[in-house]
Amino acid sequence: MKRQNTIPDIPTIVRQALHGRLSSLNFLLLLGFFSTIVLLYISLHVHFFSISQQIADSTDRLEMLRGRNVVLTASYNDLVSPERIIPIATGYGMRAGSPGEMTRLALYGRGGRVTREHLGLAKAATGGGTIAPEGASVEKR
Repeated sequence: MKRQNTIPDIPTIVRQALHGRLSSLNFLLLLGFFSTIVLLYISLHVHFFSISQQIADSTDRLEMLRGRNVVLTASYNDLVSPERIIPIATGYGMRAGSPGEMTRLALYGRGGRVTREHLGLAKAATGGGTIAPEGASVEKR
């Protein structure tokens, strides 16, 4: 005895639809299946298009910010350059202090540590004499 399948498979439904022998329930099931597949495809296409637009916008913004960073770095380097600061300080009547005039020398290292390199810079800044004049202290904060 051959077992009869109560639910026809997809190729059978398509064959029946092509020959016009499809019940209304099977037609609705077939229509719902294909419309779901089409809607899923359209939804995924729109979603991936939106994601690609966001990536493109982020890339453009990154390039703009990198360009702005270059401009700001150049501006910062110009503002802190000694060629700019020394004439302004001289215009205000300021002058470089001599090692004998220093009473305190504070060194602040990045990361909170004062290294021999920082002490060498302090020595160079005081005119190559002692690291700090007598009475001065090297302070770490």
